Amino acid sequence: MRGNKQAMRLIAAVCATVMVVTGCDSVNKPQQPETENAPPARVQPGALVAGGSTVVAEFVNGKWIYLPAASVVNAPSSAFQTVDVSATGEVAATTPGNSDTLTDGSSGSALWTYHRGWQPVQIQGDTNVQVHAFAPDGTLYAAPDDGQLAGLWKRTSKGWTQVSGTAQLGYITAIVWSPKGVLTVVSIPDNGATTIWQQNGPTWTALGGENTPFAGDTLTVQWSPSGQLTVGSSGHGLFAYDHGKWVPAGGVPSPIADVQQFAWSPQGHLYVAGHTSGSAGLWELSGGRWHEVSGSGPTVGQDRIREFGWSPKGVLTVSDGTACQLFQLQNGRWVRIWNKTKASDPDAMPPYFAWSPKGVLVCDGGDIGGLWQEDQTGTWTLIGGNASPFRGQRNVSFTWAPAGSAQNSTQRLQA
Repeated sequence: MRGNKQAMRLIAAVCATVMVVTGCDSVNKPQQPETENAPPARVQPGALVAGGSTVVAEFVNGKWIYLPAASVVNAPSSAFQTVDVSATGEVAATTPGNSDTLTDGSSGSALWTYHRGWQPVQIQGDTNVQVHAFAPDGTLYAAPDDGQLAGLWKRTSKGWTQVSGTAQLGYITAIVWSPKGVLTVVSIPDNGATTIWQQNGPTWTALGGENTPFAGDTLTVQWSPSGQLTVGSSGHGLFAYDHGKWVPAGGVPSPIADVQQFAWSPQGHLYVAGHTSGSAGLWELSGGRWHEVSGSGPTVGQDRIREFGWSPKGVLTVSDGTACQLFQLQNGRWVRIWNKTKASDPDAMPPYFAWSPKGVLVCDGGDIGGLWQEDQTGTWTLIGGNASPFRGQRNVSFTWAPAGSAQNSTQRLQA
């Protein structure tokens, strides 16, 4: 599994380098960042934050504000793949990794943090860091993912400190927190069985032991509205942790083995969609059994679904991987709300979408790139217009800064 991940990272690095050098994955080369004032220390509360190609920016008061490098020495040269914002407004972003050679000739970094400039994350000299997460209080946690440096690490005023008891957890693949703030880790110990651990003071507990029904699978971890830990696996469906054991979620085996996404509707019903064309459709668990979600009008989800979710008003929304369109289930009928991408286009891909804290629907444009927002009339506009640094850029990662982050909050600890 480690070998596969390293191979995938190498492929991603090559693709990202080609994208930056040749522009093969973009319609337009991103604009050169320009900053009128001093670079911001952190992003503003509630701001849309996005990363694509070698640019990260926040959208504030109708314009994009770049988060530039403080110098050419500490400047990522590879494409940003993900962006994340802490509760205090700090931005972390990932690049493909060691292909991102710094301009001073030193080794590259997969994880970068921003504070008036980008800083590469190095833990005990190890720069192979992509697995990371911000704690609810804004503390950054990370795990080197090359298998050379063991354990989970957190950033403190004295630098990076290994979290007690984590050196024996094995190869860490995910870091998450429960709704009550319990630190939870997914890892692959030496025996190769994917295991979920939770911290209890100085000790760590393997939930359900290491002989789990999803041993060896890739996992997605979430908590139900009632607080029950639930896992979507890449080979064995959905499971919930109940009285020390892993049982089928809802007490019924999942109709999909290779889980792409699962979530709970506003009514509390569990939904699941498959990761491959062999796991077609969107399914709902209600009344003690699974039902395939259907509606009149266009056929939705017969091949694959890239993403689904509910609007603030509770309307089911789906990014259909076959048609490369967005649909909503309105009064029992599927209504197409995004048609700018076409499944017939070369290398077509459906958009990813999310709602802003104010309820505005935003998507990444799929194969046409950029970031788009829908107004109350159903019209889509490119955020920032032709001045957008992401115009034509595919696979733009975006999120919103928590509303509680503030410019005058306590100074964050630096690595």
